Amino acid sequence: MSRRELEVGSFVHLLGLESGLLAPEATYRIEQLLTLGDGATLYKVRHENEPFDRVVSERELGRT
Repeated sequence: MSRRELEVGSFVHLLGLESGLLAPEATYRIEQLLTLGDGATLYKVRHENEPFDRVVSERELGRT
């Protein structure tokens, strides 16, 4: 998945069951892009029924 597809406001699915992340299978909205010092990007995502954000890597996301 290219970074261009993953912008703030995009909707994604967490692939948590494959990576061991415990998260409900649902649609999440990208709230913020977090760039690390080495150039890698993490994504702050939120599900409307959860009172908190999750921070995940691109490999843990799937397009809706």
